[in-house]
Amino acid sequence: MLGTQRPRRAARPLLYPAARGPAAALVIACVIITAALGLLLAGHSQPGRLDGFLDGHIDARLGSHPHLADVIYLGDPSWVVVICAVAVLACLLTRRWRGALLVAIAVPVAGGLTDHILKPLVDRTNYGALTYPSGHTAAVATMVVVAVVILTGPGRPPLPAGLRGVLSAGLLALIPWVAVGLVIAHYHYFTDTIGGAGVGIAVALGTALGLDWAAARLRARAAPPEPDPAARGGISAPARELPRA
Repeated sequence: MLGTQRPRRAARPLLYPAARGPAAALVIACVIITAALGLLLAGHSQPGRLDGFLDGHIDARLGSHPHLADVIYLGDPSWVVVICAVAVLACLLTRRWRGALLVAIAVPVAGGLTDHILKPLVDRTNYGALTYPSGHTAAVATMVVVAVVILTGPGRPPLPAGLRGVLSAGLLALIPWVAVGLVIAHYHYFTDTIGGAGVGIAVALGTALGLDWAAARLRARAAPPEPDPAARGGISAPARELPRA
């Protein structure tokens, strides 16, 4: 009919209700691990026993393949800006407003937290440069987790389940690949990359949980009040309480 409006479709959440508990637990775990490593490594400028063991094995096995480190450039600020701009535009064009907000909020927050708060606070250095947590790993981990949330959540794109699974697995594999590449390039100790991955995962999932929570609160406030059950029969509440003759 002319003059009628289609009902507005409610925006879909980023995470399924069943996934919110595990996501919150993973955020807490990442925060604890990142904080614990930061306390252990604060003020250090040399690799510890764990770094000496892991970095030595990684370099011995993969150091002869320097091209494996090319993936680390995905965490460069210029590439991060380009990737995030494309992702936000794709979300806007497909009307995935919450996905666009997730990208626009999570990635800058992870970068600012890493470079301007945690690195100066921990003060771990390698050749005079602050290294903990790894900013490249944090950027890649944030973008990867954000992409996986969008690919697998309730607002996921209309792709076959198998293809979405393959894409998600390939994206998640980038996190350890970047970590190994940074060790091969001698830009970071391996524990730096663990801290960076912890920051990225925690910020991405924490932002998704926060956006879903905020949207639910706003929707609850905007919902019309439910009618008074006592007045449904056309009789006011006081009249119902009068004794019958």
